[in-house]
Amino acid sequence: MTELSVHFVPVRPGRLRARVPGSSVIVSDPGGGMGTHFAFVSMPAAGHVTPTLPLVTELVRRGHRVSYATGDDMLDTVRAAGAEPVPAPFRMPDVPPPAPGAPASDEPRAPRIDAFAESVEQTFPVLTERFAADPPAAVCGDAMSPVTSLVAQRLHLPFVSLNPSFASNEHFSLRRDVMARSPKASVFETAFRSVGERIAAFASTEGLRFDATEGFSCPGDLNLVFIPREFQPAGDTFDGSFVFCGPSVAGRTGADDAWRPRDPDTPVLLVSLGTVFNDRPEFFRTCAEAFADDDRQVVMAIGDRTDPDDLGPLPDNVEAHPHVPQVQVLAHAAGFVTHNGMNSTMEALYLGVPQIGVPQMPEQEANARRIEEIGCGRRLDPLTVDAASLRSTVDAVVGDVAVRNAVGAMSTRLRASNGAVTGADALEALVAA
Repeated sequence: MTELSVHFVPVRPGRLRARVPGSSVIVSDPGGGMGTHFAFVSMPAAGHVTPTLPLVTELVRRGHRVSYATGDDMLDTVRAAGAEPVPAPFRMPDVPPPAPGAPASDEPRAPRIDAFAESVEQTFPVLTERFAADPPAAVCGDAMSPVTSLVAQRLHLPFVSLNPSFASNEHFSLRRDVMARSPKASVFETAFRSVGERIAAFASTEGLRFDATEGFSCPGDLNLVFIPREFQPAGDTFDGSFVFCGPSVAGRTGADDAWRPRDPDTPVLLVSLGTVFNDRPEFFRTCAEAFADDDRQVVMAIGDRTDPDDLGPLPDNVEAHPHVPQVQVLAHAAGFVTHNGMNSTMEALYLGVPQIGVPQMPEQEANARRIEEIGCGRRLDPLTVDAASLRSTVDAVVGDVAVRNAVGAMSTRLRASNGAVTGADALEALVAA
């Protein structure tokens, strides 16, 4: 038998096909299983990386290859999703510790966001060199990682914007419609303008474009939004380049999926302020006071910066942990006292859990207001919440038939969709065009 020699030739960045010598036949990569190469880029923050992981896993399941550039803290996480981790020198904003008794939303955080500009300057040469040597078919970047659009420009590749939160267009903008409501609006605007101008100046020196007026939100050739269109303000005004995938909560399981309540007949209330602004021992003490001797099992995720001993003796029905398997606890919960980070908000909607929002920053405030608008919960002012108002609000929300119906309808809608499949279909269509 004559041995057939097959040579692989690149026909598009990130794709391989095989040419049979002496023939016009070109076939897809036979048996290599490499599929298409997609590059993902994200700042190393759970709220930005986590929504993308089911999409990564789905792409890998389909036989594609995913390289994922992020900071050291998230490399193991993206590896577990099936991606090849790419270390990148991201700098996270230096968030100042909150003043005692004050919510994080009252802190002058904005002046510290120059780390975003430094990240662009430091990561751009690293990522450009890496992906020039191993070209992907598309560069998919977190909307808060503007370096991605610059890398895509330099390498003449499609840019896909990954939006873990609200998308922005001329009808709605996080910067214009959310930050402007903050008591620190002028501080935020000054800082965002300064950082945007610094990134634009850097881009100009590289012969690239960056619109400083867009803030960090760079529209892509394709824009994947990990929330449902129904939750997006002005959702019907976004064009076909925006694909509202919705969340992929069903894929966020693991070794912790065996969590069970103490008593299957006892209602569970989950309390969490997320992973960033959770240094709030006074708030967790308020929660313990509010639900002392209640018939609920109250599970508090207090983070790493609050010492459980600082909370004092807890009632028998209240427990405090640095971390809990949030999706698994929510699966048993009757209510959720939350900071309304978008991941937490989507997980609760998916699982049909009413929310009581205590937002800690402007973006979370927008999420909490949206939850109120669609009838799936209530928002409390973090400056004035006390044990009595917290208890009465939780009781009212959990017992409200209209809230339960609204949450149930949204849960049904989200469970019927599959964000990872929708996103993967959109990416495949983009690179096949």
